[in-house]
Amino acid sequence: MSAVYVHVGLPKTGTTHLQDRLWRNRDHASSRAGLLYPGNRIDDHFHAAAHLQPERYLDWADPAHADVWPAMVAQMKAWHGSSLVSHELFANAGPEHIRKLTADLDFTDEIHVVLTVRDLARQVPSVWQENVKNQRRATLPDFVDSIMGGPDGPGEEPFWEFQDYRRICADWAQVVGADRVHIVTVPAPGTQTPGDGLWERFVRVLGIDPDDLPEQVPSSNSSLSAGQTELLRRLNHKLQPDDIEWRRYEGLIKGVLIGQYLFKTRTGAPAALSGEQLAWATAESERLVATIVENGYPVSGTVDDLRVTAVHHTDEPPATVDDALDAALEAIALWATTADVPDHTPALKTRVANVVRRARRRITR
Repeated sequence: MSAVYVHVGLPKTGTTHLQDRLWRNRDHASSRAGLLYPGNRIDDHFHAAAHLQPERYLDWADPAHADVWPAMVAQMKAWHGSSLVSHELFANAGPEHIRKLTADLDFTDEIHVVLTVRDLARQVPSVWQENVKNQRRATLPDFVDSIMGGPDGPGEEPFWEFQDYRRICADWAQVVGADRVHIVTVPAPGTQTPGDGLWERFVRVLGIDPDDLPEQVPSSNSSLSAGQTELLRRLNHKLQPDDIEWRRYEGLIKGVLIGQYLFKTRTGAPAALSGEQLAWATAESERLVATIVENGYPVSGTVDDLRVTAVHHTDEPPATVDDALDAALEAIALWATTADVPDHTPALKTRVANVVRRARRRITR
């Protein structure tokens, strides 16, 4: 019996780590576990998800990659075991997109959907920080205020379209059935035991023994400290789309400033919820968890991981201008001590020209 698993995120739940590890283990997966992770490049899954919703991802649905999804479908159709497609852009697919995707997969016996989910106390600050890394300017309190109304609230900050797993589960369950919508919970802080991490929970949903996929990938903490995020948030006031094209922002701010300097000079914890924000996250989490329990979605891990508890509380004050300045000084110091020094040696053409000038001056004396 064949099956296709569609991993739809959620974003900021360890998806990049899972996808990197799946790609690294794709040969083991096919030979040992009967699982196909299709595609010829690791970013094929991204292109497949973008082309499913071209009206939403107009800038990313590059016609040059229009053949990626048909090629992946052909690979899965020719495979006799299970297959897996994974990208978090599938998280905000609407009913019409879901029907289109499942129609493309009509050759398989079963379609399963997998959601990786994390508690709101960690998820909200993480998503806010990711937004700041992408030119957003809202403070964390402003961000929380904007999303407190829930998916139907008036908030302008992007969050619920990718994070409302009540809606995501319901939309997919309507097509594939609730028993084939799987929740994988990200282990709560301090509770992870050997052999029961996010990776193990995820691959077990696929019916795979984690030992059959032995290749590791470096663990990377891609979060910034509260001070670094405040630095970037303030910088964004000067680097809006009218000020800088996205290609430059992505390459220089995300690739160089963040990737090469801020990550390497991080000291201190990321910004976290506190006080009234945490109380809201606690209540909202209970409503989200209740939906999982009421609908009987299979869970790998435990729904208790999604509840906000005392372990999430923080007494850290908000980042200040001084914290942002300290972060900037640390990054500049690293740049000054490690970056390549520009070569000011005159080029050969300039040196030859100077020799000619000196010779002429001697002749005309």
